[in-house]
Amino acid sequence: MKSKIVEFINKILWEGEISNYNFIIIHRGAPGDEKNIPGEDVTGLKDRFLILRDGSKIPIHRIKIIRKIK
Repeated sequence: MKSKIVEFINKILWEGEISNYNFIIIHRGAPGDEKNIPGEDVTGLKDRFLILRDGSKIPIHRIKIIRKIK
């Protein structure tokens, strides 16, 4: 069974709404150990990882907040 967060991310990806969201993730070493990932940088979701435009993979468990911006 998919988690609620995976289902939600899949939904906004498929509906083309991903650019309306920001993802706040745990990022050790960054100020406050957080990093903001704009939704427009997210190109997909695979094996419980966010796939970013630059090829980076962010594990789903590192997502702290998904915030709608538009």
